[in-house]
Amino acid sequence: MKPITQPALAHPRPALPSRLARMLLLLCIAAPATALSSGPGEISFVIGQVRIIDAAGAVRAAEAGGSVVAGERIETGSSGHVHLRMVDGGYLSVRPGSRFLIEQYETVPGATAIRLRLDEGVVRSITGTAAREQKDRFRLNTPLAAIGVRGTDFVVQAGGEGVRALVNEGTIVVAPLGADCTAHTLGPCSGGSARELSDAMGRVLLELKGLQAPALVPIDGSSPDHFTPAAPQEPDTRKTSPIAAEAAIAAPFEPGDLKHPSRPPPQPPTPAQPEPSVTSAPGTQPADVTQLRWGRWANAREGDQLSTAVAEAREGRRITIGNNYVNLYRRPDDTRPLPAHLGQVGFGLAAGQVALVQGNGATSAGTVHGGRLDVDFAQRSFATHLDVSHALTGAVKVESAGGITSNGTFFVNRPDGLVAGAVTMDGTEAGYLFDKVVPQGVLSGTTLWKR
Repeated sequence: MKPITQPALAHPRPALPSRLARMLLLLCIAAPATALSSGPGEISFVIGQVRIIDAAGAVRAAEAGGSVVAGERIETGSSGHVHLRMVDGGYLSVRPGSRFLIEQYETVPGATAIRLRLDEGVVRSITGTAAREQKDRFRLNTPLAAIGVRGTDFVVQAGGEGVRALVNEGTIVVAPLGADCTAHTLGPCSGGSARELSDAMGRVLLELKGLQAPALVPIDGSSPDHFTPAAPQEPDTRKTSPIAAEAAIAAPFEPGDLKHPSRPPPQPPTPAQPEPSVTSAPGTQPADVTQLRWGRWANAREGDQLSTAVAEAREGRRITIGNNYVNLYRRPDDTRPLPAHLGQVGFGLAAGQVALVQGNGATSAGTVHGGRLDVDFAQRSFATHLDVSHALTGAVKVESAGGITSNGTFFVNRPDGLVAGAVTMDGTEAGYLFDKVVPQGVLSGTTLWKR
């Protein structure tokens, strides 16, 4: 199976342990979908070269806000990555070097029929309400195997030599295609060669080569002979992050990062003097930051005084970027593309929070001391630095620079960490999440900025 370059949305982790280091995800951009009028899927995010080929063979470039319909094939280049929000709330992430086909996507109650096909590459699927309510009407086929669901969130890699599958939440069933399991049917296949994989099994994936039955393969290098599934009441806290897990399936085989196809990034500026520490009351944010909100999926991490519940943060706003912990929501603005006339803008840090996430899943609060964000709207580029600290790490500097898309989002993933965020279309506010790899784990946090 050819190596897959680790793309955007992949959290690097510390060198110890090396594989765990890559399992913390990156970027998510996965939000509940709204009703779509032009097709079963809407393109919510695209980077690099991504093309869509319809049933008649016509080719068009994928664009954020565009739609996809049944019968259309998605092909991503070596740096291409696209996210789809489906009409029933499902989510699909197609990674670089992939060929993916939406064969059917019918969500009428009582007549659900969802059939997807991955010919090559990596795709992540979070099933929507239609598949969750009728699990026997969902199927993802590869050239060698059929995958049915008994859960919601999984990642598949397909290539000439085999298939690999990883589960973040729920359960899937992987079976080799053959007389007892054909690509024309829906739902999980049964029989002696079918194998289940669930999130309760810890850091393992299913691998199928040729016509062999799927086999468990540990991600952390431990022997599968000594693998024991966790008891239902004691879930494995080490399992892969649920929002960015598509990175984890490729990481054990080929590390790497997505290179932004833009001009060489500017160097992050050095402040004339240290900025003051930033604090905010729990569940609140600076009063003058009104267009952006951080919404978290679960309980707040220790020291997180910035985010609110997703349901509150998304009121009157739309998602921009996110990960398994938080999403950044922005008030909608019809200004497109990002206005170049704003020129170069310097943002001051309005609020920030950081936590140390260790390999065993433990988190503890750190401190954001100050920083700077410079955005060149004409050149669509940014540069930032951030000073953070933790009792176990001491002072650490987070630095990043790169391009900004026409819809105001940006993402840079490097071996030592990542930065992903968005600016408001009027150029007055910005926010980004960050991960900084340190020997003790990953310093993970969020920020808000004001011009």
